[in-house]
Amino acid sequence: METQNTYRSFNDEKTIEELQYNMLQYKTTLESFKTEYSFYKHLLKSQIFRSNVINLFEYLERFKKTIAHHETSTANLIIEISSHNNQITKKIECDDLVCDTYFIKEYDILEHKIHVFLMEYSNFKSQMLSYLQSVIKQ
Repeated sequence: METQNTYRSFNDEKTIEELQYNMLQYKTTLESFKTEYSFYKHLLKSQIFRSNVINLFEYLERFKKTIAHHETSTANLIIEISSHNNQITKKIECDDLVCDTYFIKEYDILEHKIHVFLMEYSNFKSQMLSYLQSVIKQ
């Protein structure tokens, strides 16, 4: 039986510093994807593919569109992370349990979005690289 990589929150007992650190790590990871996207777009434009591959153009175009979608999602997540980190800083000033609960819930929502994005991107990357490996000239 294969283990499912589903999101679970373990944030209730974390300190503000831990929450900020984790978001910074996510942001750093997402920032690094920008370099990957650039490389993949360059690779997809290259003339390195075997000739007479059925539907090659369609696959490459689909990959390009998906990369563009991931670029947009990445940029949006980075903005959300920055905004959320600013909100976490304000949490320091809040001693109310309701306030704590609100920030943790908002953190969990964003972390879940990041988790889903990372899983989708990982799956896409695996599929794309596997396909490209099969159609690149030897």
